[in-house]
Amino acid sequence: MDINTSLDELGLRFGTDKSSGGHNYLALYERYFAPLRSEKVKILEIGVLNGASLAVWEEYFPNGTIIGADINNAVRRFARPRVEIAIIDQSDIEQLVQLGLKHGPFDVIIEDGSHFWDHQITSLKTLFPFVKNGGIYIVEDLQTNYGRMEATYRGVAGISCAEYLKKLVDLRVAGEQLDIAAEQDAFLRSYGRAINTITFCRHACIIEKYVPETVEKSAGDPLVTVDQDDSVIPVFIFAHIGNQGDRTNPIGWMRSLSPADHIQAFSIETLADTGCEIQYRACLVDGTWTGWKTRGELAGTRGESAGLTGFSARPGSRGFSLEIIGEFANAAEPVIVNGGEDCLPPPGAGALTGMQIVLRRIG
Repeated sequence: MDINTSLDELGLRFGTDKSSGGHNYLALYERYFAPLRSEKVKILEIGVLNGASLAVWEEYFPNGTIIGADINNAVRRFARPRVEIAIIDQSDIEQLVQLGLKHGPFDVIIEDGSHFWDHQITSLKTLFPFVKNGGIYIVEDLQTNYGRMEATYRGVAGISCAEYLKKLVDLRVAGEQLDIAAEQDAFLRSYGRAINTITFCRHACIIEKYVPETVEKSAGDPLVTVDQDDSVIPVFIFAHIGNQGDRTNPIGWMRSLSPADHIQAFSIETLADTGCEIQYRACLVDGTWTGWKTRGELAGTRGESAGLTGFSARPGSRGFSLEIIGEFANAAEPVIVNGGEDCLPPPGAGALTGMQIVLRRIG
């Protein structure tokens, strides 16, 4: 490959409509992609069609891994050593999460799938957490959100993806002039302050992710490092944290950004095909325990400024083991107990500031 060959030249050679012969995306994309050209990047593209753009990414990123995701089984024929194919339905959140868990995190995600408004929004909200800090998420074919194309691509959406992206723009541009904590949408609340730039061009939008260091550390570092193998099962933790609002982490842990801000409520879920639901409960500030919860039910309180003083969790099925880890304000080390035992602060420690669930298959 000639390193001087431009992205658009490759696009024209392989016949993708992303080139100047069609939508003319590639000249703009190259501004973002050029610094990554020789890196071991991971690129995810939703929507494979005739495989032309997969060939472009494969040629442009000689050290990269390309994942093409599509609902059509016929696209499996485009698989090659550095091009992997995943068959998914982009309207299915669980399938998108599994895609992210298996192949992510990604340097670049390009969404060029069905173009239905709800599919565009669902893919953005589900896959954006799997973009690396400093990475790029691109939504293509936003022209389907307008004019005579609305009737075909509206689907069941109450708002177009273009309008949804404008809400993200408002939160990014306005800075502290808008109360982000009052935003009901958890994705907008989470990422309205965690992006660097949003660039609109003809038919597309490019979002450059930038999570501030404190947030990145909180999301990226578990309380305890766990050896990952096939027995470990993904666990989703949702938490309401004082002064920080609602946050979600799909990989088994949650930490406050500050020891002064405590976890006030949480819920735990596993994927439907896991075969094990987790039961959990919370210890309130007065020392009383909630009842056992499951399937994403909230344990604790919201809006009462009352941090939890402990929690417990247990597997709801045989054939699974559970380890629970708690981080408490003013405690030197995390507290580690087995599933079913109460995770409580050591003497002199404060309320709960972090939690981690390790679920494994046994036998």
